[in-house]
Amino acid sequence: MTRIISILFFLGIPGNLIGQTWLKKIHPPTGAGKYFITPEAGRFIYQTNSFRIVTFKRHDHTLMTDFTKCLESVPLALRNIPVPLYAPSKKQKGQLLIVGHNEDYLAAGGAKNTAGYYDGAKNQTIINWTHFRNDTTPKRIIQEPAFDLIIHELTHLSMHNLMWKCQPWLTEGIAEYMAASHIGRGNFDFSRIDHAIRKRIEKHTKPGSISSTALAIRPLISLSSKAWLERTAEVDAWEALKAYNGALLLSHYCLHGGTERLNKTRQHFETLHIIKTKSQKKPHLIPVEKAKTIEIAIANYWKNRGLQIKFDSLN
Repeated sequence: MTRIISILFFLGIPGNLIGQTWLKKIHPPTGAGKYFITPEAGRFIYQTNSFRIVTFKRHDHTLMTDFTKCLESVPLALRNIPVPLYAPSKKQKGQLLIVGHNEDYLAAGGAKNTAGYYDGAKNQTIINWTHFRNDTTPKRIIQEPAFDLIIHELTHLSMHNLMWKCQPWLTEGIAEYMAASHIGRGNFDFSRIDHAIRKRIEKHTKPGSISSTALAIRPLISLSSKAWLERTAEVDAWEALKAYNGALLLSHYCLHGGTERLNKTRQHFETLHIIKTKSQKKPHLIPVEKAKTIEIAIANYWKNRGLQIKFDSLN
């Protein structure tokens, strides 16, 4: 049966969330909008069950209620996936440092050409608040793309103890998968994940393109964390998004490519949880020699769902 299911995926026939029990829809947990504030010199500390938010101004209560609902929904949604992805720091809450200007964002350690940056050494994500404000209604968070970025970065914080063990395509791909499944204000819909991913890939493809572009799998899975960051900073936005598109498509393949593929993905993360030191050998989920075969399978799968995928090599 497992072999049949895997073949169905390669033929582009719809694959269900086979052999797993994750819920189709996730809503913010009870009390998710609750927080308390600790004023400090020149800044405000917002505390939720899972996260610590540092800002340099006191924000509107309605805005922060929506914001904290969004925050607290991420651990719940991540734990819902039948792969052991949830791995926050056991020492302290993950921290969001929110800054109000591009200059402050870069000074705090944010990477060039980004709006959010995960700093593993500090268990912190830096957020450029200018990407969350609507000048006409400054008390509300913009629905798009703000929440997408929040979900993406909070996924990194929620996987903190796995981040240094994973290849960057996998951590970025899972973060993109979570962002795609988020439908607003802390609500997730996994029942229409194919539709959501198609829309996200289309949004991240340069207008006027005949097909959606993704970085080819061989160079994608070969990128180190440093190379990934350098690529994001050095190329234009559309070129940078090719890597994220490729990571999202490959992560979807790992989660929805049939029982055998899902089990291998689960076993991969179970092995990563056991690794304690950087000197230990880290497994690779995708063999380089299978890159081209997987590209063909992915392209065929999405072609049957109205999405033309072109895999590009590194520029």
